[in-house]
Amino acid sequence: MTSEFIFIYPKRALNAAGARRVFFARRGQAPSPSEASVESYSETLNLLRISPVASGSGKFYAPCVSKREGMFFASTGTLAPSSVPRSLFLELARGQLGRLLRKRCEWGALGLKIPKILTEATRRDLRRFAELATTERSAPEFEERCAALFDALRETCLATNEVFLEQAMEARRDGAAERPTALGFSAGAAAFVGEKTPFSGAAGASRRRLRSFFNVFNPTISWADVERREGAYDWSAFDRALAFGEKRGWRTTFGPLTRWTPRTVPRWALGRSSAEIAEAFWRFVEAAVLRAGLRVGRWVVATNVERSDWGPTAETRFAATEEAARRIRRLVPGAEAFWGFERPFGDAERFDSTSAGAPFEIAWRLVGRGAFDGVYLEANFGLSRWATAPRDPLELHTFFDRWATLGVPICVAASFPSANPRKRVATLFSASAENAWGRWFGWNKRDDGLDVDGLLTAPPELEIDESFWNERTQQENARRFFLTAMARRSVVEAIWSRWEDGVADDVWETEDETTRDGGDEQDSAREANRTERDEFPTSGLFDEAGRPKPALHKLAALKRAYWG
Repeated sequence: MTSEFIFIYPKRALNAAGARRVFFARRGQAPSPSEASVESYSETLNLLRISPVASGSGKFYAPCVSKREGMFFASTGTLAPSSVPRSLFLELARGQLGRLLRKRCEWGALGLKIPKILTEATRRDLRRFAELATTERSAPEFEERCAALFDALRETCLATNEVFLEQAMEARRDGAAERPTALGFSAGAAAFVGEKTPFSGAAGASRRRLRSFFNVFNPTISWADVERREGAYDWSAFDRALAFGEKRGWRTTFGPLTRWTPRTVPRWALGRSSAEIAEAFWRFVEAAVLRAGLRVGRWVVATNVERSDWGPTAETRFAATEEAARRIRRLVPGAEAFWGFERPFGDAERFDSTSAGAPFEIAWRLVGRGAFDGVYLEANFGLSRWATAPRDPLELHTFFDRWATLGVPICVAASFPSANPRKRVATLFSASAENAWGRWFGWNKRDDGLDVDGLLTAPPELEIDESFWNERTQQENARRFFLTAMARRSVVEAIWSRWEDGVADDVWETEDETTRDGGDEQDSAREANRTERDEFPTSGLFDEAGRPKPALHKLAALKRAYWG
């Protein structure tokens, strides 16, 4: 029985590099690794072959470029493997139409009033789909007509989504005495070096105005920032961050205290046993909570807990994180301990299978044990290994609806790029490209020791053009994502996770005789640290010159419209 999926699509609608980005998601589970290859089928058509690592049925996410949004990934319905080629854009249209009709029914039950013009557009798209679904694939310009239908459905979905968001936000403003969703931003230890604060380099926006833009602050100061030497805590950035938010009257959500990555676990802990690392983490958590006291009401204990590609085993991470949450609540009664998930859509599974499970499945199992008070979902959208693939707006609604079923408060953190983070990059999914240029999205060295950055000169058929990211697409994505989050009572905080552009300062101190020659594990961790730091250099609300981007003012407008 075949496990291969084959699609036909118009060359003009999706270039070869984009086609190789198509990824597979098992039914009801997270995305999984797949191998894609592109063949020429005719003068105007290409053939896309995909062999997922996981067998069985699932749906595919394919990249589509939009002037308003940059790139987003649209999805098909659930498909079974078949050796018979399918029309890619007809399947994408089928998935889009299914989501649209389901959402119309759900929103209608909630009281959404859909304008007649959108109802007529939906009926027209449905008739066109029925016609194409019963037409021979050999008909003239069949694939082009499928691509045109998908484009029309996209416009109908976007317009319907805007109507829902407008009416949902109006209901939240007018019908609720309590407005729980707060808007905020994150800043790390590098923002509090010396006398520096996140506002220090801001140009073109007064500090008083910036203060009014937000009502929650999320310091992301980690374990490695504070305990660079074992047992010696440097609380300078920690204290300044607390004072920064407290002075402005913002609520403080602190953390993640560790991301269980080489960048957020102290260097001296590398090579220690899992039990020793867990004990050291608990000591740090207790010290941090006692120092903050009642100034912090919500702690994000850790993210990346389910990953096991570095450091302590997944079992140790789970046990250490759960015990840390218990200690926080015991030391400060009334404080909340949140469990964090990076790439909460499960996108990490696109590249490997080292996870202990899909984020939602893990959260579902943990919530019944009382392991945490809420979830912190961080989705930094982009195209690299550490990023979350941008989703269609209707997929975002499904995402929030699903997490809301946990019945616990949700803090969501997100960012979008405003420019191409890399000039030239090889494809993520081609095995031949991976062997030739290395996994640029992983370690920064190939097996032969050559620097990957010097090798990113892929031939035109593998070159990835990310010029579609710009400040206008960042603003539009920010508006749509944060409105979608704020339309739900389950989301208590919506946070922009990157304050300014550029590469963050290395949290590890300069090497000396006590930190040099740490062995292979430290060398690998050091490379991973550099790679992770460089993933989102253009996703800030301020550029490197301190100039505010349009996305900042859009968030401020959302806050004024919502909170008054």
